[in-house]
Amino acid sequence: MEGIALEELEIEFKNLLDYETFAKLRDSLFKDIEPVTHTNFYIDTPDHQFIDQKIALRIRDSKGRQMMTLKIPQEIGVMEYHGEVADHLLDDQYIPPAALPSNIHDQLTTYPIDLSRLLIVGALSTERRETPYDSGLLVLDASCYLDCEDYEVEFEAQDYESGHEQFEQFLIDYAVPKKTAMNKVQRFYTRRSELIGK
Repeated sequence: MEGIALEELEIEFKNLLDYETFAKLRDSLFKDIEPVTHTNFYIDTPDHQFIDQKIALRIRDSKGRQMMTLKIPQEIGVMEYHGEVADHLLDDQYIPPAALPSNIHDQLTTYPIDLSRLLIVGALSTERRETPYDSGLLVLDASCYLDCEDYEVEFEAQDYESGHEQFEQFLIDYAVPKKTAMNKVQRFYTRRSELIGK
């Protein structure tokens, strides 16, 4: 688990991009940054109990390492619980409760979710570039999922007020059109619902 906290509060700001703006930022702010590709495998129950509770569970496969993360929205930011899991979990559709890291299992038992019915519902792959910016971290993502590809810029901050101010100024300084972004799991589920006609 080196380099990753078991629990952390994530404060980030997002903006969706068209390809032209994505390419402009990539070729200026991120021109010397080597991209890293990772894939998120989203987990839910067949009747969408995670969506109903407005929380998200995923396994991120990156550089041969599988990290499970539970995301629970807070009044400000999102509380994340992390735990490394065995790579063979991605070989099967269903996730046994015993495979959940203890910190994630403990949080999930506080929700009306049937942990015996966890399954991988789909995947989203992201090509990511990161660079320090002001007092935070600027992230440029190109994501592919289902039949979609989209682009976004994120700013990860330690403090909401200063982070919001710095991100708003970044959008002005680089002439980035404002376009509110749902988070990746929301975009994935929205498109999935459209495709299956839910």
